[in-house]
Parts: sequence; C-alpha cells; structure tokens
Amino acid sequence: MRVLLTGGSGFIGGHIARALANAGHDLRLLVRPTSDTALVSDVDFERVVGDLRQPDTLAAACEGMEVVVHAAAVLRAVHQGDFMRANREGTGNLASAAASAGVERFVYISSIAAQGPAPSATPEPPETKLHPVTAYGRSKAAGEDELLKHLGHMQIAIVRPPMVYGPGDTGLQMFFWLARRRISARLGDGKNLVDAIYGPDLAQAMRAILDAPPQELAKYHASNNDGPFTWNDLLSNLEIVSGNKLWIPTLAPSVFHGFARCSEAWAMLTRSEPTLDRTRVVEMRQPAWICDPSSLTRDTGWHADTTLLEGMQQTMAWYQEHGWA
Repeated sequence: MRVLLTGGSGFIGGHIARALANAGHDLRLLVRPTSDTALVSDVDFERVVGDLRQPDTLAAACEGMEVVVHAAAVLRAVHQGDFMRANREGTGNLASAAASAGVERFVYISSIAAQGPAPSATPEPPETKLHPVTAYGRSKAAGEDELLKHLGHMQIAIVRPPMVYGPGDTGLQMFFWLARRRISARLGDGKNLVDAIYGPDLAQAMRAILDAPPQELAKYHASNNDGPFTWNDLLSNLEIVSGNKLWIPTLAPSVFHGFARCSEAWAMLTRSEPTLDRTRVVEMRQPAWICDPSSLTRDTGWHADTTLLEGMQQTMAWYQEHGWA
C-alpha cells in the first residue's frame, strides 16, 4: 500500500516506519524542514515537507496515498494550548486533506489518555465514552472527534495505546538514566496500575491493522498481554535491568509538581520540550491506566510478543549503546 506516515522521525513513528517498510509498504514520511530523521536512517521512504498546523502544505503530502497513519503528536508542553493546536487542529487539518485527496483508510494513534483512567482494576472497552482528565488527554480526544467528522469518506481505525516505551523514547529515558545512578522515585504507595506496550510491538500492531480487512470504524487498545503492572513492578524491573539496588524515596505529589514546574521553566528558556510537565504528574496520580487489547487480537491476530522485562532490558541496552543512560 501507499502509506503516508506522520511523526516518522520520532520515537513511536520511527518504529512504525520501520515495520511498514519491512512489510513492503510504499512509505512516504511527512516531516518538517527541521526534522531529524536519524532514527529512520535505515528505512527506505519518500520525504515530503509539511506542517500539520499549515493546511496548505498537506494536500501534496496526501496526494496518491491509499492510507494515512497519523502518529505525530505533542506529548508534553508548557502551555496547554499547544496540545490542542497540535493534537486537535493538526489532526483535523490532516483528516480534511486526506479525505479531499481520496485516501481510503486513516489510522490514528490516539492514547488511553483520551479515554481516561479506569474506575477500577477492570479495563473499560475501547467503545467507552471518553472521559479524559488531562489537557493532553482532552486534546487527543478532540483529535478523535475531528477525525470522526470524515467517517463515511474514509475507513477509520483509532488505536489507544497506554504507556509506550522502548529504544529512542525520551519520555521515560530519565528513569533509566537515574537507575544507572542507583536512584529512582515513587509517587505514593506505588500500587496504582498501568498497562504498557513496547514500541516495536505497537508498530507491529499498525502493520497488522493494515493487513487485516478494513472496517468502516474500529477502535482498539494495544498493550502487553502480561499487564497491568504496578509502579512498584516497574521499579523492580528497573533494578534488574540497571543491575543496581535503587534508592527509591517516596515523594509527595507536590514534589513532582515542583519538578514539573522547573522542567517547564527550563523548557521555556531553552525552547525545548519539558522532560516532565504537570499533565504527566496528573496522569501519574491516577489509580488505573489499563487496557483491553482483545478486540485488536480478534480482528487482526496481533498480540504483543515482548514481555515488560524483555522490553526494558532491550531499552536499557539501546540507551547505553547510544549514551543515553
């Protein structure tokens, strides 16, 4: 298939680009002029320059494409409006351009943050009414709404992964870096639940969706089969993959909010993305970010092949090889 991929120069998009190219798809990557494509230097793709915030740059990118896979997103931000501009307006602009260009299928990498945390230890199905609790989650939910305006003109698949980790990830890299220095931190008692997905496994889910018979509308979760995990489980695995006994102080939410404010202030000074923002702290305080990937397995045959420990070991090895840990 002729596939346009957004976010292909980033962590998740890079793994998707590699999976789709290896599957034989004719790949076109939408990148900005300043995008660093080092993570996909081994992937065969056509480069097209555009910006999701500039609709007039998207028509040429979508021309001749059968499928759009939209992985680009703002994940952390200083100003909450930045989430909406990228994740709602950018998605709406791309969906409009794709529909106008006659694109047949649109696959949107949303987030479990768009659906919202589960009220108990039982995951809610993907068809659950959205109830996001953060600015990021609300922006991803709004992106879904923008895309659904074009239902009937394109076949739509919405995928909501939980925490994504793996080689190339900057979001959790600091935890691995700290673990190499024998330290981490715990918010509360560490018993809140979280599902996770290894980046290359999520990429294979995208490949499986494109290989499966298309549906008018499909909504999926994509997560490891051996979850959910507690934050204490994640910390235990960090000790294993770092080879260190960690000092893990229990910190109050106010301390994490303080770290987030400092990170946001530094990001403003350096015009960069904050390592930690207040949205992420709100997410960390929720009792259960959990998923049910059974419908994705039912429709495509996909399942995650990598256990949490295996994925964290491979991630740590990549960080060390590249000087990130």
